[in-house]
Amino acid sequence: MSGTDTQNNILDAVQSVIVRDGVQGTSMRQVAQEADVSLGLISYHFDDKERLIFATFERAADEIRAASAAAADAVDDPDEKVRAFLRGSFTEEYLNGDYLRLRVSLWAVAMTEPELATVDVDYYRRYEESLAAYVLVARPHLSSSEVKARCQNVIALTNGLWLDWARIKDDAALDRGLQLAETLALAD
Repeated sequence: MSGTDTQNNILDAVQSVIVRDGVQGTSMRQVAQEADVSLGLISYHFDDKERLIFATFERAADEIRAASAAAADAVDDPDEKVRAFLRGSFTEEYLNGDYLRLRVSLWAVAMTEPELATVDVDYYRRYEESLAAYVLVARPHLSSSEVKARCQNVIALTNGLWLDWARIKDDAALDRGLQLAETLALAD
């Protein structure tokens, strides 16, 4: 296994342990057992439990943003790019129970851990910037402050959709919410 393969294997294990036992119930020993690697190997790649949690959160955030960008890049029409970007992270891969439990757990930790909160804020800043770039192409007449406000509203709405989906898994409600997010982003 290369360093990257090893790190991904470890982060997969962290994710599994967090989903199963929660962040507070996660230990480096449990992760080593889940990843079927030595505790020393984990310590070689990650200094401590906190670094494991941060790296897991960063990877999860990067995956979602990349999925959104890939969905947008797959279409040509500017309005459709915005729609695809918004829906790119609301796929079966990310709407499964394990992934949702991971996201909710990590959001909770970000509320109490200042360093993880910084990672979370940075993720949302990059997500907002990506969404804003697509909205500006679709609605070039809007000011940057109007686009920023729209993107912040859309992000608040879509975060609510994540939590709602985690609770009740209603496809129709999710689709209505995503349509509302698209309307907020693309209104003339």
